[in-house]
Amino acid sequence: MSKRKRISPEEDATAHILSGEDKPCFEERFIYSNKGRGVFARMSIDKGCFILEYRGELLSQEESQTRQNIYTDSENAFLFDFNWGGRQWCIDASEEDGSLGRLVNDNHKTPNCKVKKIVIEGKPHLCLFSVKDIAPGEELTYNYGDANPPWRTRVTRAVPSSEENTPSQEGSCLLTKINSPKPTEQVPSMFAAQVKDHHDSYAQCYEELSKLTLESEGGATDHRMIYLRLSESTYG
Repeated sequence: MSKRKRISPEEDATAHILSGEDKPCFEERFIYSNKGRGVFARMSIDKGCFILEYRGELLSQEESQTRQNIYTDSENAFLFDFNWGGRQWCIDASEEDGSLGRLVNDNHKTPNCKVKKIVIEGKPHLCLFSVKDIAPGEELTYNYGDANPPWRTRVTRAVPSSEENTPSQEGSCLLTKINSPKPTEQVPSMFAAQVKDHHDSYAQCYEELSKLTLESEGGATDHRMIYLRLSESTYG
């Protein structure tokens, strides 16, 4: 009996693009309120495998700009800009179509996936491929690029001067202060448009965080609780 020929990752990607279906070995999970949803592996995945397609509607740069102007912030979060054929394009994945690629989160330090273009019948598709072995239960992530979205900044606890610049073991929290983003083709449009819009809110949150102290039973400052309260009051 002959062995079944093993298909390449690119062939695997092509087959799933044409079928419009995701692999069954991944699942959506809710993580927590400030991060939302994510995608997790249900089985071991080898390095170099096709993972998922960032599926959506292909737009020209002009069409993308038009939609950015009329979309809500949550819809703009799913506009993915990229360069192809000497022009800028966009995948609009704002529709809740049940696909998982649109829910994969950012990790700019230790991502386990990367985005590659697969061209089928003259049309580009953005696909995720694993860059390392992925264990069952591990979250899928990739680097969104050079933009500086809010969750990348950590805050340290208030400490005596002798302990300055020592990260809190309990209370380092996500994103309070951001710099001007530098969009690249791996940056969804949300970070080019929304970061600037929300800068003042984050700055206010950072200022308030530096003033507040919330004492836990052990006497330590719980900055995560402070941040959550500020986030709720700021974004509502």
